[in-house]
Amino acid sequence: MSDELLGKHYKNLLDFIFKCDQLDSLKKVYELLNEFWMKEFNSSSIIIYSVFKEASKSRNCRQVWQSKNETKPLLQKELNSIRECLRGNEKIIQSWAHVDADVGNLYVFACGESFDQAFYAGLRTDDVVQTQIFDYLVTYLSNASQKYKKFSEADKLKSLVHIDDVTGLYNQRKFLKDIDDQILKFSETGEVFSVVFIDIDHFKSVNDGHGHLVGTQLLSDVAKVLKRVIRETDLCYRYGGDEFVIVVPTCDSKNAKEVGLRILRGITKESFYVSEEKGLNGSHTFSLSVSVGVATYPVDAKTQIEIISFADKMMYKAKQSGRGKVCCAGEMFTEDE
Repeated sequence: MSDELLGKHYKNLLDFIFKCDQLDSLKKVYELLNEFWMKEFNSSSIIIYSVFKEASKSRNCRQVWQSKNETKPLLQKELNSIRECLRGNEKIIQSWAHVDADVGNLYVFACGESFDQAFYAGLRTDDVVQTQIFDYLVTYLSNASQKYKKFSEADKLKSLVHIDDVTGLYNQRKFLKDIDDQILKFSETGEVFSVVFIDIDHFKSVNDGHGHLVGTQLLSDVAKVLKRVIRETDLCYRYGGDEFVIVVPTCDSKNAKEVGLRILRGITKESFYVSEEKGLNGSHTFSLSVSVGVATYPVDAKTQIEIISFADKMMYKAKQSGRGKVCCAGEMFTEDE
């Protein structure tokens, strides 16, 4: 690449950065980022994936953004190579990588992070991209993501009125509002979302046998497990009693099923310790299981009431089939193995 051409890329990169500084969310940055790569390097449309930063968590990568006007989409074999690159690395990719595949110039590069996730863009270009371009861009996006974290924190403070006292999760009122927001978002962007209902199996017998102080402690501890196993971008609520619900943005039924299975595994593998101070005759460790129902908008439902009702019904079908299961709309029951 000539110095003249590299200088032109730098100039346009600076224009991109100036525009980004006026924005207030990473997703708006992704839209500009997509435009920059397609115009400057004749690239494919970019796709953004998220990966847990902690190695102890799932290495599964989830697609969190793609352009709604894809004019040069990535091919399926290219998508598979990008996902394999992200899943196959025990350590988080700090900057960028040239994907080792027989599909041309395929790249993955870091494009910001949240509190527990790292975000990566995948794309194909006609020509080899100079190292300096990636280094400059990755450094800027890393710094910019710190600003968007602050916006996220401010939004959380505004949501304190919607917090459940027992679990620290969002409450049912916030859930209903967020469902409406997700439906509106789908009408504007075409991004599907899923709803996951969770009910603790045989919880009534715990309350009846050990008292409500123990039950309250277990509800709080289950909430902590849920928050630990889902992604930060997923929204978690206490729906009422011993029922919880999760809204999973930009998530189809296949990925929502994986979320449900991860929740089931997380709860069943956990030992829930309650001290004697809660009214027990000595401390006690409980083993719990959950029944999980999953539905996806708009595949399984077209309104707020329908998506809630369908996910709820799937949860009760999981209970009726023997508990400790995940029931997805339109699928057979899936047992955790």
